[in-house]
Amino acid sequence: MNIKIIKLFVTLFLLNYGIQAQTTYTLSENAAMKIDGTSTVSDWSVEVLKATGSFTLINDFKIEVGAILYSNLEFSFPVDKMESGRGPIMNSKIKKALKSTETPSIVYKSTENKIVSITDSTFVLESKGTIAAAGVEKPFSVSLNSSFDTELNTISFEGNKDVLMSMFNIVKPTAFFGKLKTKDELNVKFKVSFTK
Repeated sequence: MNIKIIKLFVTLFLLNYGIQAQTTYTLSENAAMKIDGTSTVSDWSVEVLKATGSFTLINDFKIEVGAILYSNLEFSFPVDKMESGRGPIMNSKIKKALKSTETPSIVYKSTENKIVSITDSTFVLESKGTIAAAGVEKPFSVSLNSSFDTELNTISFEGNKDVLMSMFNIVKPTAFFGKLKTKDELNVKFKVSFTK
């Protein structure tokens, strides 16, 4: 048999095996995410009401320190589904600041996921990748407090991350004719689960 044909069969077999050896987990509906900020007048929060995401993971992964998981984490949410709790005017300002017409969603995609510590039934996953918001894409890393429930086929992540609006060239929203000015610093809190 032609060597080229043999190589083709081997390649197709390996690709097929790789696909079969992976499992995709989908973001559950009870995902919780909140963005906290402050201003010259008071603190404020924005809730993310809807999000989508997936976590694709090789089936025979091992939970051990230093393990770089063969995995892919993707998470996104539409700007239109962010709720300030302060009425339509403030929600409109958020959409404008995040350029929702041109870039309707905020998207995170991982490039590497590595286990950095283990405690009892939980582990810390250092996820590195890119985040895109308001038309700007930046490198991004976040520590995820993680757990894997084999009975429920669920992977859960929890954590928080400090970010700056200026990272994405976001013009900080103002209100009350400029008397209220939001500050640059934000803290993103999240608690999400992905189910098989």
